[in-house]
Amino acid sequence: MKHKPIAPIFLNDPVEKRAAARPSNSRKTRFDKTAPMKFPVTEEENIKLRRLFQSFNRNDKGIRSASITELFVMLVRFGLRHQEMLRPADEYQNTVIKKTVKPNQLEKRMIEDLAIEWNVSERRALHGIVFSVINYLDRGGSLVYEKVQPFRPNE
Repeated sequence: MKHKPIAPIFLNDPVEKRAAARPSNSRKTRFDKTAPMKFPVTEEENIKLRRLFQSFNRNDKGIRSASITELFVMLVRFGLRHQEMLRPADEYQNTVIKKTVKPNQLEKRMIEDLAIEWNVSERRALHGIVFSVINYLDRGGSLVYEKVQPFRPNE
């Protein structure tokens, strides 16, 4: 009868390897998982965006956002609900200053579809969405709480 050695590393026989973890079934990604996307802005646009954020925080009525990224997400959601007001960005430059938007999976897919429809990059489409909504706000429009809620799947 063969005895098992106490320290199998000194044995010349190959050690049985553990079976690798079972391959997981492709799990469905949650719809509310965010996908950070960045888009470039010029120095003037950056100043305009920061002033807009401060004006939203000073405003007692209407929508308040905790961060500037959350404000951008609200602008994107509002724009995706009102696609008739959206236009591709005319004044688009690839700059060092980048702003972040964190749309959920459904919103990201809608941005990708819009980029394909406009035949531009996703960054340029995102830039167009944000600044189209800002132009709408400059003309006297306002954000409605119901229109800036996250998109949900139809189930």
